[in-house]
This record gives sequence, structure tokens and C-alpha cells, in this order.
Amino acid sequence: MKPIQETFLELDWEDADEARQARDARAEELQAQGLVCVLENLYNAVDGRQVFMVIATEAEKIDVRRTQDSNRGDSREGSKSRALVPRRKGKSVAEPEIR
Repeated sequence: MKPIQETFLELDWEDADEARQARDARAEELQAQGLVCVLENLYNAVDGRQVFMVIATEAEKIDVRRTQDSNRGDSREGSKSRALVPRRKGKSVAEPEIR
């Protein structure tokens, strides 16, 4: 399913708060249908008015088998992955010198 994108222009409502509330209400409707919503607050570069957007997509399906396999890794793999993380020697935060 393609993402659903809906725009709520300040110009189409009494004021910006009303447009934002309409966008938020629509996002709640979409979330009730099981969609994941991202809300954006933008500005129209031409007239400076606010533009409110909701972008709704289907939730990603989690492969349970893959999740179980990644949690089941043996201890050598765990230590191996930690060994790949770079570590700094010495102080982790630079401290000012006092003379």
C-alpha cells in the first residue's frame, strides 16, 4: 500500500490551531485503522502560513523467526560484535587544564 499523505493548510481553516486539530483528528482515525502516522509542521515559503501534514503507512510486519534467531546467538557472536565497536583510550571527555 502506498503511503497516505494529507495536507491541512492554515488558509483553509479559521486559524492554525484549527488546522492542526483537524490534522491530529485525522491521524487518530488512521492510527485506529492500524496505520503508522508521521505528523509534520511546515511553513509555506510564499505566504509564511503554516502547513500541517499527516503521512500514514502500514506498520512493518516483524518476522518472528528472524527475531528469535538474532536473540539466540551464542556468546562468541555477542563478544565478537562488541569487539567491533571502536573504543577511545584515555579520557572520554576532554577536561580543561588548570595551571
